[in-house]
Amino acid sequence: MAKSIVDFLIELDTNSKLMEAYKKDPVGIAADYGLSDEELKLIENKDWDEVAKRFDDTSKAIRVVNY
Repeated sequence: MAKSIVDFLIELDTNSKLMEAYKKDPVGIAADYGLSDEELKLIENKDWDEVAKRFDDTSKAIRVVNY
């Protein structure tokens, strides 16, 4: 099963190697992670408002950093 964009962003927040790779190729790294075409478009278009809506558990603090 592919991981969700929520899983991906949490992993980005805790995995410095993944973050460094993401800075160089955000869409490619997200695709390698297994995100859907719809989620890849969110990253490509930098639609952070829509990404924020995907977090249904507000107890998880996530930071979205734009590069």
